[in-house]
Amino acid sequence: MYRKRLSAMLALPLLALLFAIVAGIPEDYLLNHILQRGPLQVAPAIMASIFGGILAMFIKNRGVVELMIRYTAELVGDRPLVLALSLMFITAAIFTTLGELGTVIMVGSIILPIMLHVGISPVTSAAVMLIGLAMGGMLNIRNWQLYINVLDLTRTQVRDFAIIMVGLFALFGIVFCVWYLRASQLHRFFAEPQAPVKPPLHRLALLSPITPLLFVLFFDWPIVPAFIVGLLFAILASSTEGELAIVSLFILLANVAMFPAILPGLYDMHIAERHEAAAAILNGTLVLLPFLAWTIYQIARNFRRRKSRRAHLAVLSPILPLFLIHAVQLPITIAFIAGLVLALVLTIRHETVQVLTKSIIEAFENVGPAIFLIIGIGMLLETVNHESISAAFNTLIRPLIPEQGISRTAFIVVFGALAPLALYRGPLNIWGMGSGFAAIMLATQALSAEKIMAVLLAVGAVQGVCDPTNSHNFWIANYLKVEPLDLTKRTLPFIWPMAIIALIIAGWLYFGQS
Repeated sequence: MYRKRLSAMLALPLLALLFAIVAGIPEDYLLNHILQRGPLQVAPAIMASIFGGILAMFIKNRGVVELMIRYTAELVGDRPLVLALSLMFITAAIFTTLGELGTVIMVGSIILPIMLHVGISPVTSAAVMLIGLAMGGMLNIRNWQLYINVLDLTRTQVRDFAIIMVGLFALFGIVFCVWYLRASQLHRFFAEPQAPVKPPLHRLALLSPITPLLFVLFFDWPIVPAFIVGLLFAILASSTEGELAIVSLFILLANVAMFPAILPGLYDMHIAERHEAAAAILNGTLVLLPFLAWTIYQIARNFRRRKSRRAHLAVLSPILPLFLIHAVQLPITIAFIAGLVLALVLTIRHETVQVLTKSIIEAFENVGPAIFLIIGIGMLLETVNHESISAAFNTLIRPLIPEQGISRTAFIVVFGALAPLALYRGPLNIWGMGSGFAAIMLATQALSAEKIMAVLLAVGAVQGVCDPTNSHNFWIANYLKVEPLDLTKRTLPFIWPMAIIALIIAGWLYFGQS
């Protein structure tokens, strides 16, 4: 992998098989555990990659990303510092869901000329985009699923440290922009003007990239269902009728969720008397008065403006979740998903179906290599968990570890100094040999799962921003006609100290008072 003769996608499964052969692992374990159970062990990460990829490609194909960037650029004007910070954070928001090279090319083709035009140098423009990309990647829940599977962690454990990393990225990104966007650092660069993009969507579609993240952060949903709901939301938000259905659904949910707190007496009476038909209908009408008023208003408005039948059906789509909540007594979240599905069936257009089909095909093309890499990680985990291999690694590593275990100071100093080993698909890169490092550390119990996660996330920031072999680093450098190593030199003095601070925070969080 270091000499680029073999990609990590192929190296990890081959390494798993090589370990198995050298250790003389029995045929039964090789067939049933390494080759079969290994990939199944990381199935949630594979499913997250698939559905996240479909959502990402749909958002891209519907023009949501261009719309976000154009609105941002128009809002902040020609102020270099404000523009750079705004584009850095909007890039982060985009890459909480997206992450493929095609998206990098699309985003870079828009924001890099904008930054060049206001006087920001090519290398600094590239660094701003890379920091935003890596910041968003920390909140990309597709990436979380890999840590959850490999290290057997909960979403909350990964989320908490990922949010810390995002805060550090934001802080150091601001420092970077302030330092390199001083008046003496600005010049005027002329980039090829970009053709104006006609906004193809309504503004509600701008929430599409962060919808899955919101469900994970605030409702503690599993990652794959969050992606599915995010995809339904994105499809609906791509049309006027779908947007109307979403608004109607949210008004219903807000009505149902907030009314008990506003008028608890009336709500309790409604619940107590719901088996008496007349009382139930009367009290139910009073409880749902805001939603009913909205529905009547929208239906009248649609008739007055001679809207299509889809618009009428969109307004009425919340009837299903209303029935499921009050008659069947289903949880609000399940009723909400049912309402989204019904709204999709009632309002979807033929061109949207075509875009969705295209997005599914492109998603498999884009996430295929990542899926194969994840399969290799699962195989490697099963291999090193075999007693013969774990015993061998334990024999090699145990003499290097003090009897009382790795101290907080050693944890910070050693991994802080070795942070550049995350570059070039090195042993501290989860998408390279880092999965092997994680498996060995777990097998030998040298570090707990949370400490391993903290190491890989902290030093992974160095790889995400500074690695000249990243496909996105290479494309950005080529687009701006600079050397990839120039981007590393510009960003490493900021990102390496950031990784060390992240390790200090991890030491304080995960080592107690040791």
